[in-house]
Amino acid sequence: MKMHDLQKFFYHGSSIYLEPGTVLTPRADYEERWLHTDFYHILEKYRPKNKSAHKDSVFMVNTPDDVDLAGGATDWLMTVEPLGPVSKHDLNWSSEISSLLSDGFGVESNQVKQAAQNYWAGKPHHDENVWEYLTPAAKILSIEEY
Repeated sequence: MKMHDLQKFFYHGSSIYLEPGTVLTPRADYEERWLHTDFYHILEKYRPKNKSAHKDSVFMVNTPDDVDLAGGATDWLMTVEPLGPVSKHDLNWSSEISSLLSDGFGVESNQVKQAAQNYWAGKPHHDENVWEYLTPAAKILSIEEY
């Protein structure tokens, strides 16, 4: 059993206050907000069929310090309980993809494909780790100012 399988709660950052008990669901405008990045379409291109798409997921982290690193809003810090399966991914693979593209590697290159596959497989990046957790929905247990 994996460590995150045992974890009962996670953290989620928000720019708006929501009452405890509210169920978070994927944002309708998620793709619109992330399509401009150079890694989003690559992660989706190489996403295994058994993994939930980013647009169909609520993003969480396992420590409050990682909310900002993971790109979450930092107005409100929510403690959340996942309401479904949880998958674990190292965000540094998306940075690796961006670096590879900047270095001239193509979307179809083995290096870019491997970085995307490593992300989806939950492998730790060789430099450092920033873990994000995806779930289809999450219930807010508590909320406080970040």
